[in-house]
Parts: sequence; structure tokens; C-alpha cells
Amino acid sequence: MNTQQQSPLQQQGEYLWSSEYVSAGHPDKLADQLSDAVLDHYLALDPDARVACETMVKGDTVYVAGEITSTAHVTEDELRSLLRATICDVGYNSNDVHFNGNTCSIVFNISQQAPEINNAVGQGALVTAGDQGIMFGYATRDTPTRMPLAIYLAKLFIEEAYGGMGVRYALQPDMKSQVSLLYSGGVATSVQAVVLSMCHHPSLTLHGVREMFFDAILPRVLAAVPHIIAQMFSAKTVYHINPAGSWNVGGPVSDCGLTGRKIVVDQYGADCPIGGGAFSGKDPSKVDRSAAYMARWLALRALSQQPSAQSIQVQLAYAIGQAEPVSYRVYDPTTGIEYGLPDVSAALLTPGAIIDTLHLRAPIYGATARRGHFGIAPYEESGYRHYSWAE
Repeated sequence: MNTQQQSPLQQQGEYLWSSEYVSAGHPDKLADQLSDAVLDHYLALDPDARVACETMVKGDTVYVAGEITSTAHVTEDELRSLLRATICDVGYNSNDVHFNGNTCSIVFNISQQAPEINNAVGQGALVTAGDQGIMFGYATRDTPTRMPLAIYLAKLFIEEAYGGMGVRYALQPDMKSQVSLLYSGGVATSVQAVVLSMCHHPSLTLHGVREMFFDAILPRVLAAVPHIIAQMFSAKTVYHINPAGSWNVGGPVSDCGLTGRKIVVDQYGADCPIGGGAFSGKDPSKVDRSAAYMARWLALRALSQQPSAQSIQVQLAYAIGQAEPVSYRVYDPTTGIEYGLPDVSAALLTPGAIIDTLHLRAPIYGATARRGHFGIAPYEESGYRHYSWAE
């Protein structure tokens, strides 16, 4: 006997779906940016550097550990200056925000890559997977960025709060957002709820934070999205703005931050499975990162070539020491229709080919840790191609 009861929404063929996002000042994202700052520094000096850099931030101390093998000679003082500049650029640049990149302690524990792993991975075009793993890519027509709607909106709220309003309204760097959508018949019909928690200076009252949201942040988000998405916001949308009350102490003083703890935020929110591997601090020989970028590239190409598909999902899987993937799949997760690889062969999916195709041996990763890995158009900066996997 089936004792499960359907909710009123399920009985009407409706359901709620949510995704979250965090700012560059969230402790975990700060750790990601510090790991990628180290990676970029090495790649600028040695494009073949092997880097696996992990960071922990807590209190007034930064801990940097990992394995780095490179022809570049980089001192701890160089890295320390680089990390201080990165921390300050995020917004942790004075004692007023309880974590100060100018004065915090920075501790290192870095060794070389294990010889067995180094030998297994190889060099140049002969690069093989340095570990087994599963990577996913996704693309949808639901938003202009080809990202799922829930995380697309959650990210916009953070971008407007962190990027556009911080200095003017005494907001601090640590922020989190969450957006819940109402779906009917498999289609998003309305925005059910928005959660936005923003750390702020004591001079800004809780009432002031909420007033700032409705007067400035929300209008800017609505102006930034297509009209069809803006119409999903209504008088029925519930806004939870700093729902726990005033929040004056955030960042690493309040919560320990670790590299690789925001892997759902880094990808597609709740709308796509993830393989479990983090991105930041890893050079492109690590398929956790490079193959995930290739999976997004494949998903975008397949979506453009299949006009009847609303969304495309890609899965790649690798075995340590092997070049070609042990499996791949390209399909529409809504209909289950299977597609082949879009104008590419499995040979293009080797780590070496991925690195060459997407121009990944370059100092391009700091932007991904700060701005997001997906949903951003390619651009040139300082002679390097950024977000080539979005082409």
C-alpha cells in the first residue's frame, strides 16, 4: 500500500525548485580565489606548471597547501604579496570588515607533485587524466547566458549587491542568495521566493539593508533580465532579506573558508548533476577542471545544432593514466533524446586536446573563481583568451 501523500502543488502538476549563489567575499569563494591566484602566477611563468593548490582561511590566518611542480622559481614572499593583493581586492582591506589582507598571517605548506602521478599524467599532447572522474556540462535556452534560470537569477542578485552597491551602502563582501521558482508542466512560471543575506557595516540598520534592496538592487535585477523573466516576479513573490536580522560580522572571522566547497555554485546550481571534483587551484591537466569546461563547450555546441532541444546535458568520464574518456553522453535531459558528439571526435576529448582547443595553459583562472566559471561571454585581456569554453 502506498502511503505517500502528494503536496497540493504536486496534485496540480506543479513544484518548487531552488538554487543559490555566493559573493566573491564568501569565505569559501575567497579561498577559491587565493588558490587560483597562485595557479595563475605559476602559469604566467611556466605554462606547463603542475599545480594543486588548496587554501583555508580562518580568523586572521590564511593557510596555503598543496603540490606544485614547475620550472619557475617563486618565493613565498612573492606569493604572500600576491595573496594579500587578492584579499584586499575582494574587499577585505581594513579592520572594519574584520579581516584585513594587509595584516593577516599567511602560512605555506607546499611540496612537489608526487612522482608517480607526474609520470602517469605525461606532458604536452601526451597528457593523460591525472585521476579518474566524472564531469558534467549543461546548456539551456531558458536564459540569455544559457544557464539554468534559478542560478542565473541568484547570481544576478549577488552581482548587483556585491558589485554595484557595496561601497555606496556600506555593505561588506560576504553575501549569499537563493532563488525559488514555481514550475508548472515542467516550465518555470513565477519566482516564488528570493533569499538574500548581506553582511553590512553597523552604521547601516536592518531596515536600511532591506530598503536598499527594494529601492536599488531589485530594480536593477529586473532591468537586467529579459521581459519574459521580469514578468515572473509579482506581488506574490516573497523576499527574505537578511531574514536572520542584522549581520555585521562575516567573512573568515565568522566562518572558515576552504577551496572547493562551493562546487554546485561553481557549476549549474541544482539543475545539473556534478561529478564532485572542484575546479579552483587546479592546473588544466586536472580533468576535474578542464573536462568540465569542455563539457560546457560541447553542451553549447550541441544546443546550437539541435534547434528542437530546450536543454543539453553532457557527461564525460575518465580513468587515471588514460587519455580518451572511458565514456561520454550528450542528451536532452527533458526528453531523453540522445545526441552524438557535436562535430568532434573522442580524440578531441583527451586532456591534451582539451587544453589546446580551449587555450587553457594561461593565467585565466582568477576571473573564474571570482565571476563564475560558466555563463560569461569570452573576452581578451592581457593577451589571453578568457572563457574560451563559452564560444
